[in-house]
This record gives sequence, C-alpha cells and structure tokens, in this order.
Amino acid sequence: MRTGPFTAEEETICGGFTDNSITTGKYTIVSFWAKSLFEQFARLANIYFLVISLMMMVGTYTDLYASPLTPWTTLGPLSFVLMVSMVKEGLEDIKRHRSDYQINTTITEVLDVSASTKDNVVYEKREWRNVKVGDVVRVMNNSDIPADLILLHSSEEQSAAYIETANIDGETNLKVRNAANTGKEGPAFSSEGELVGNGTASIEYEDPNPFIHTFTGTLDFIGKKTPVDQLNVLLRGATLRNTRYALGICVYTGTDTKIIQNSRQSRTKLANIDSTVNTTIYLIMFAQCVLSALTMIGFVIFEKRQGKNLWYICVADAQDNLPAGTDLYSDCEWESGSDTWGYFFTFFILYNNFIPISLYVTVEMCNYAHAHYIDNDLEMYDEEQDVPSMARTSNLGSDLGQVEYIFSDKTGTLTQNVMRFQKCSVDGVSYSKVEGGGEAMGALRQAAFAKKRGRAYDFIACLGLCHTIVLEKNDETGELDYKAESPDEEALVSAAKELGFSLVERTSSTMKIDLGSGVTKVFKIHATIPFDSERKRMSVVVETEDGSFAVYCKGADNIMLERSRAAGSTSAMKSHLSYYATEGLRTLVLCKKELGKGEFRKWMDEWKNAVNKTEGRDEAMAAAAEFVESDLELVGATAIEDALQDDVAGTISDLMQCGIKLWVLTGDKMETAINIGYSCKLLQDEMTLIKIQALDNNPDTIKLQLQKLAGHFGQVTKLSKNFFEVFNERVERRKTQWRTGIRRVSTMFSVGNRHTNESSMTDDTGDDSADDEVEETILPEGLDLSQLESQDMALIIDGPSLAHVLGDKESERLLLQIACICKAVIACRVSPSQKALIVRLVKRNVLPLPMTLAIGDGANDVGMIQEAQVGVGISGKEGRQAVNSSDFAIAQFRFLRRLVMVHGRWNYRRLCKCILYSFYKNIVLTFMLFFYGFYSGFSGKSLFEDMVYSGYNFFLGMPPLMIGMFDKDMSQRTMVRFKRVYMSGRERMDLNVPTLSSWMVQGVLDAGVLYFFTFGVVGGVSGGMYIFGTTCYSALVLGMLYRAAGSTYTWNGVVAFFWAGSGLLYAAIFMPIYSNWYEYSPQFYGVAREMAAGGGGQAGAFWLAMLLVPTTVLVVDLAKKLWRSMFVTTVIDHAMEIDRGITHDAEEMIRVMEGDEETIKGILSTRGEFADDGMYKWWLAFSSRLPKFKFDRRKLRLLNRKLDEASKKELGIVDTEGPGCRRNGDGGVWEG
Repeated sequence: MRTGPFTAEEETICGGFTDNSITTGKYTIVSFWAKSLFEQFARLANIYFLVISLMMMVGTYTDLYASPLTPWTTLGPLSFVLMVSMVKEGLEDIKRHRSDYQINTTITEVLDVSASTKDNVVYEKREWRNVKVGDVVRVMNNSDIPADLILLHSSEEQSAAYIETANIDGETNLKVRNAANTGKEGPAFSSEGELVGNGTASIEYEDPNPFIHTFTGTLDFIGKKTPVDQLNVLLRGATLRNTRYALGICVYTGTDTKIIQNSRQSRTKLANIDSTVNTTIYLIMFAQCVLSALTMIGFVIFEKRQGKNLWYICVADAQDNLPAGTDLYSDCEWESGSDTWGYFFTFFILYNNFIPISLYVTVEMCNYAHAHYIDNDLEMYDEEQDVPSMARTSNLGSDLGQVEYIFSDKTGTLTQNVMRFQKCSVDGVSYSKVEGGGEAMGALRQAAFAKKRGRAYDFIACLGLCHTIVLEKNDETGELDYKAESPDEEALVSAAKELGFSLVERTSSTMKIDLGSGVTKVFKIHATIPFDSERKRMSVVVETEDGSFAVYCKGADNIMLERSRAAGSTSAMKSHLSYYATEGLRTLVLCKKELGKGEFRKWMDEWKNAVNKTEGRDEAMAAAAEFVESDLELVGATAIEDALQDDVAGTISDLMQCGIKLWVLTGDKMETAINIGYSCKLLQDEMTLIKIQALDNNPDTIKLQLQKLAGHFGQVTKLSKNFFEVFNERVERRKTQWRTGIRRVSTMFSVGNRHTNESSMTDDTGDDSADDEVEETILPEGLDLSQLESQDMALIIDGPSLAHVLGDKESERLLLQIACICKAVIACRVSPSQKALIVRLVKRNVLPLPMTLAIGDGANDVGMIQEAQVGVGISGKEGRQAVNSSDFAIAQFRFLRRLVMVHGRWNYRRLCKCILYSFYKNIVLTFMLFFYGFYSGFSGKSLFEDMVYSGYNFFLGMPPLMIGMFDKDMSQRTMVRFKRVYMSGRERMDLNVPTLSSWMVQGVLDAGVLYFFTFGVVGGVSGGMYIFGTTCYSALVLGMLYRAAGSTYTWNGVVAFFWAGSGLLYAAIFMPIYSNWYEYSPQFYGVAREMAAGGGGQAGAFWLAMLLVPTTVLVVDLAKKLWRSMFVTTVIDHAMEIDRGITHDAEEMIRVMEGDEETIKGILSTRGEFADDGMYKWWLAFSSRLPKFKFDRRKLRLLNRKLDEASKKELGIVDTEGPGCRRNGDGGVWEG
C-alpha cells in the first residue's frame, strides 16, 4: 500500500511517485536511431540485404572471395529504404510528442496551503506535469481533470460532482461522484476555506492498476478514518460538468493514473500476408542457395575442362600453355583455382536481387492506400451519427478478404441498443404497451396506486428507485433529462415515470419522487450495491418516509429466480418470460425484501465494516450483499425491445453466402438468442438445430452429449465408393470440361466476343442450400468429421455448458468437430472472458488455422476483439472502448458487408498480385544472370553494370505499387451479386505455394526468352559486354512493364502516368545522364549512344530487339491466360467475364442477357469446382488445407430419421421435415 502526504511540508515524501507528465511517443532524440534501426532490422528482408552488403565488403576489400558487385549497389538502396521507413516513423512520433506537450503544459489550479487562510484561499497556477501526489487541486466546470483525485468538496449540494467519462469509456451520460464522508453524516466541509488549517492528512490506498471501476482506500483526516471507493474518485481524462468547481486530493499522477494504466497497447497483429511473405522469403533464399551451388558446380566443371586454356586471365592451370609470342603474360600473377569454395559467396552476391529490396516499402504504401480508401468510403459513412469508417490498423486490410469465421456480439452490434419498455409481468398478469399483447399499462398503474401497496406498487417502485440515474436539465426544453449508465436503465426509469412514479430530484443520499396530483415522496438511499457482469444484478437499500426499510433488486432472470422464494404467480411469470424471449425481448426480474429496523441496523454495520476495509473489501462487500439479496419476494418482470439495426438480416445472409461462418456470442437467454437468430436470418426455418445444455450442472452430461453427436454425424463418413469409381468420375468430368473449353474456342472464332447487358443480370448467390433436390455427395471413408460442412445445421450452446467445455481438451475437440459442420453457432449466457476464450479456441484449434474476425460495440467485447486476428468495433451507445481496442471501426453492422466483401477482397487480391509481381520481376533478373553464366564461364561476372543493376527495383518500383493500390479485378456490384468470388481470399487462392511456383516458373521461362532472344538478335553485332548487357537490360525493363500492363485490370490516369513514367525514367533520364557521366563511370561512358545509334548494325539490332523481345514476353503471358480461361477456369474467371460483359458461347450469352437464372447459376457452379464442391484438389495438397465436403440436406434428414424422439432429445437435435414445417412460440420447437 502507498501513503501520500496532504500538506506541502511533507512534499519530499512524494519523491518516490511518478510525475504527472505523460509520454506516448516511442522515441526520444537519443533513442530514435537505435530503436528505429532495431525495428527495421526485425524484418527478415532488411537483415538479408545488410548481410549481403557486408558480404560485398568482404569480397571487395579482402582476398577471401571476389564480389561481382560493389557494396554500394546494395547498401545504397538499402539505406534509402531504411531512411524512408525511419522518416515515416519519426514524423508520426513527432505528432505524438506535440500532443503530449500540449497536454502536459495545460494549466490547472493547486491549493497554496502556506499562503491560504479560511477567509482567503489562494491557488497557484501550475502546469499539469507539475502536479504532485498530495496536492489539493481545484477543477472548474467544463474542465478536464488533470490527475486521479479523491473528491473532498464541491460547489453542489452534499459536495457532489458530475463528470462525463467519454474520454475514458466513451459514455456521454453524466455520472455523479460523492465527496468523501469526512464528517458525521457526510462531507465535513461546506466551503473551500474550511479545508485550510486542519492539520495533515494521510491516505492509504491500493497500488496503481488499470481497473477504472474500482478503488479501495482509507483517508485519515481531522481525526477520522474515512473509507473511499470509486464513487469518491475523479479520474484523469474525465470532464467536470454542471458543477461550478470541485476540490480533490491527488492520489495518482502520470503513468500511475487509471486512464494511462488502462491504455496499454493491444498486442501487435501481424497480417496473414506478412507471414506468408516471410515464409516466401525463406523459400526464395533456399532457391538462391541452390542456384548459387549449381553455378559453383558449373564453374568447377568449366575450370576443369577449360582451365588450361585460360592463360589470358592468368589462371594458374594455363601457366604452361602460353601460345607462342605471348611473353607479356610471363609476368602475370597467376591465380590458383584451389579456392573455388569462395565462388559460392560470389554467386550468392550476384543473385542477391532474388528478393526485391523495396518489397516492404511497397507493401506498406499499399496498406496505407487501402486504409485511406476505408477511411474515406462514403458508402460506409453513417450520416445520422456523423461517424465515418476508420482503419485504425493499416496493415490488416488484406486480412479482411480472408475471413472464415466472424464472432459477433448481439446487443448494440446486431441490435440498435435503443431500449423500449414494451411488456411486463406482475402478479401473474402480462401487461403490454402494444395493443393486443396483454393487459394495458393503464390497468397496472391503476392497480398500483389504488392502495399504494402490493406487488404492482412494489414493481413500479423498484423501477423508479433501483438505478443510478443522474438528472440533467435540458437548456432548450427546461425539462429534466435522465442520464443513465445503460439504455436499459433509462428505459426502466422512463417506464416508471409513465406509470406515475417520476424521479424529480436526486442527491447523493436521497431520491424525490413525484406521484402526481402534487404528491411527492422522499426516499433515503442507505446503500447501493452496483451491477457487474459477474453478479448480474443490482440492489438499493432504501428508507421510506414512514421509517420502514426495504431492498429493491433487479437482475437477470436466471440469477433472480434462484434468489427468490416461490410464490403463486411464479409459474405464470416463468411462462411470460419464455414468451417474451421468443419475441426477442430482453428480460429482467424485479424483487423486493423488507427489513426490520434491527435487521437493517445489523446489516448496515456489517456493510459499513465491509466498505471501510482496505484489504479484501470486495469480498467483504459481496458477503454482506448476500444477506439482503437472498430470500427475495418476486414482484415482476420486464421485457424491453432492442430492435435490429438496418439491413442486419441482408448483411448476415450475404456474409454467409460468401462461405463465412458466423458465431453470435450473447449474454441473453437461449430462447431470446434463437428468436433473434431467426429475425436476422442467421437461422433458417429449414435448419436442424443442435442445443447443448448442461443437465443439473453436470459436466459429464455435456461430454457425453458431444460424444454421441460426434458418433451420430460420424456415421456419414462410413459411406464410400470404390477409389477407382471416384477417380473415373473425376476423369470424365475433366474430359467434359476440356470439350467445353474446345467448343468455346471454336465458338469464339466463329461468333466473336459478345457483351451482356449487366443491368439485366439477376442476382444469384450460387448457394445450393435452397434446393431440396441436391444430389448426395459421396464421402470418402475415414473422413475427419471436421471436414464435413452443412448449410442446414446450427449449434446453440449456453454459458454454463461452455464453462464445462473450455479447459477440457477432449470436450473442446468434440465441440469444434460439431461446430465446424454447422453453418451458424449461437452461444448464450456467455461472459466477456468466455467470448475471448471461444475466439481463441477456434483460432488455435481449427485446422488449417482460420482467419477470425470479432465485432462488438461495448467494453465486454474488448477481449474477443483483441483475441481475433481482425477486430472491428462499432461506435455505439456503450462507449468507445471496443472502438479503441479495434483494428477497424464502423458505425453500423451493415457496413461490415462492404468492409469484408468489397474492401477486403480487393485489398487481398491486389496486394497478392503486387507481391507476386515483385518476386517475379526479380526472379527474371536473377535467371538472366544465371543464363549469362553459361557464356561467361560461370566466372561470377555480372551481365549488367553495377549502377544499372542496382537501379532495377527503382525503375520498376511503381508498377507493382500501382497494382497494389488501384487494381480491381471486378466491380463491387459483381462481387456483391456473386458472393462465391469471396472464396479467392477465404481459400487463400492468390498467394500460396502453387501460385508462387507458377509465377516462378514463368519468371524462369521469361528470363530465357529475354536473354536468348536478345542474344539471337544482337549477339552477332554487339559492340561489347556493356552494350550487350544493357540491351538485355533494356529489353528486360520493357518486358516487365509489358508484363505489369498485362496483369493490370484497372487503368486510370495515375496508373498510366507511372507506368509510362517508369519507362521514361530509365530510358529518357537515367541512361542519357549516367552513360555520359565520365567522371563517375568511365567504363560506361557512351554506352547508351552506341547502343541505340551506333553503326555496324548495332542500332538496328537494338531497336529490333526492343520491338520483338518484350512483345514476345507479353504474348506468352497472354497465351497462358487465354489457355487458362479456356480449360482451367474458376468461379472467379466466370464472374470476371460476366462483369466485363464477355462470354464465348452465343447461346449462353443470349440466356444471360435474358436474365436466365439457371444459366447464370450454371456458370458459377458447374465449372472449375473448388474445395466447397466436395472433391479433393491438387492445389490443396500443396497449401496444406483439408478439403471440405458438403453434408447436404437430404443426407442430414435421412440420418436424423433413424432417431426416435427420445434419442433426438438426448442429442439435443431439433429437426425439421418438409416444407410445411413451422416454428411455434417456444423458440425453436417445430411442428409439422
């Protein structure tokens, strides 16, 4: 525990406390270079190029081996890349330091004890950073609180103070804080002057911690030890409202304050593509080592065969073979060939451009562009709330296009979090504000106030007294507004007002209630036992005007029913609660307990002792609360409507049609959650529901149920066909596809390209689940249960059952096996910690490891948002803690569709292409050097001049950047219509081993075309190595620009400018300047002029090569794409054709133009099947992804028909049969 002084005389004791300044900057002037460089070299590619530079230095300045390139050819570009990244980091940090300075130098007022008297209180102007523990600080109205203070006195009655905590938790409603009870019945001070001259004070309180809703301490002042808690603390970051001034003792400063302790940075999330790039770099480095070893072997073989003839370069083996008349070589320093091992490093250096040096900078710039698009997307701007979308983490934009699982909160995320009191159950009668929903609310009011006692009156009194509402006068209307900590509480107190029990005045210890007709009552509040997520209830202990005492309590139905005694109306209330839940209403149960004066005094003593404890206060308070919150009398239940947000059902439907599985994690009871599931189309009427609930709180029943479910659905994997039958079926299907491709080619030349009318295309999802006549899928024997996938199953599980599952490895495995089959999962009655554990369970145990996204709007969602790979926060009515902890922020759930389906997919596809192209162009460069080795005796000599070679990534830096920033393979309209195209990211189709291998193979082939074709055109007339090498280099640059153009789908002015500018930068700026810079590179002087305008056929050969060779590269690439579009088509290819209005089948084209749904569906579903079409794919073997198999509706129903009703009940299966099924009123039970 810590002890802090009150007076300035003991200020020296404060030396052990931190000062009140804050620093959010990452660097200082001293640490910037070291820390920034350390962060840059945490990247694998930067370490690689640093090692290459060191190797070049060793090869250049020692005799260990020869370096074919000078160190600056790599060290210069590396320094430039590092400088750009470090400058960006530095500029961002300067902004943070400026913000810190502005906050730290804000002026506040501190009591000057030595200069003050009771009649003349003096305050010293002091900057925030100079406020110390023990200072008495005065905060004025509408001012921010500079440190964590214990409130001693304010200008309001009972020294209460009203604060707004929007900067801490995002909640804009006012909260009341009470001064420490330093007197007998409350605060001892009625004015500022009374604080002066009372001697010293000491405070014993808890160590700094991040818990903003808790505080434990004891204030020893004016001869009394006063307990203080969170209700007496003004937190730094809050704003004083509706209070002229407030004075408090400073207890926490700077980094010890709650807001700074709570503002810990969330864990750094690495994008999935970044992980793939790091793995790719390892593969490329391995390939570089292999290529270097092969070249070294070639050198050894060449030296053994030709070494005796290499007298002209002073090879020792040729010393005795000097031709006649070559006496000049007798003085040669003959080099031995014994150090051939050193040539491995020579070749490794030569091939260092295998990895693009600018890759990380390119990817970062692309990520910033993607974040900019999200931040400025007007289609994700909520005009009503004036809230735009926001990318808080720029590097995760591509992960949005790879999501497989979405975990969503319900209240405030799927619903509006705008609560409306609709129904209630009192004394066995259901009352409703909706006509026809029950007895009218007027009847309840009449019953309550007829005698002003009884359950009806107690019910309304509980609504009006059990809360923490703060009153605020509306300046425009002059009426009192209710400021509540939650929308539920405001709805309940407003309902009490409508029922004639209106709160009109509140102090720290009383509530004044207007009962109408000029009648008012004052209730004295003796204790408030607050609500929290563990207790799930709230209580107040009140004293009425006649001196009687009562406890009013409200909370979750499952908690309150356990704590109440049975009454005659209990069964009717339970029935009403189930009925309310099936309508999707949020329910609470209200209770009352009367206390005798003796009971009250005894309990108050116990409560005060608990509150006054410094250690173990929470446990003592919980034990004290147990007495008054047990053996309660039920007085009623409430039902509050929380309507769905706009277009939630459509958004969920579209996301699920993309192949994404949605899990809803909510604290509501199971019936409410199921009903909301049907309302938002998460659950469909034809679905089979699996309910998992613990019986008698026995964990063994859960495991047994899961084992039986796994055995039941595992029966389907026992059916199999002979391997050769399945193989022959696949072969025949492939033959049909090839025939279709050939027919399309012939049709293309006979009919030509046609255009479809995009506006006439009907929306089609490609979702087979709507067809009852789906052909059964033949499943291979021994199939893992997790590989099954059904569009017609949903899992419902409650929190108590999850508590038994989580932590038990076998139960977790069984649960995941069943959940992976289901299209949707709903977890009910879950706590915030369970939400995070569920996300972790899926993220770490589903194979292959999936991409998870969590979305929520409240503080209870922070855990799962930070646990998921991608976290999305909704700017709702529960504060901004979810947004502050998220990677992306949106205002409405419906914007998630565009964020994932449009931005996510575009970002993923274009960034993958950018990365692949970056590797591809460098592979082409490297293999041109390799092929040159056959003509240079594998000597390690570079084909290109050093500066020309090092400028390669600079000249070709913009095309991949333009692809990564602007490229769109299809319009957003097509992506939203044809949801299956999202599979490109979900199945990681664009960046995996087969795709990378394809680009590498094409890179090797294109390198051969560029080198050998150029050699064939200009080899006979070349005027020297640099002229030939630069000709090859020019063809290479132009060929890569052509290749970039062939891979670009989106052209605009910026793309065209930088594409053409890249070529002009090399040909019109660099080459003319550098080839005429004699002082810097005399050996390269005049090369450009001789190459392009030299005699002897040189110029003609050069321009012929520039015409033919790059064009050949482009033609080869286009031919490969044409072949692929004809014979190896995918869903994405067909969607792209429809997007562009192109089809090669005339009859098919006409049907599409006429809007024939079956034709469009056939285009997307019958060609180029992938994992979700029920067959093994060769490319899946390379990417280590288990194929999924459809578990269609017919097979599911046939399997479930084998069960009798008792077995279904035991397994928790609620099945449906036939189109005549309907859902009845008890939330998920079906009738035929």
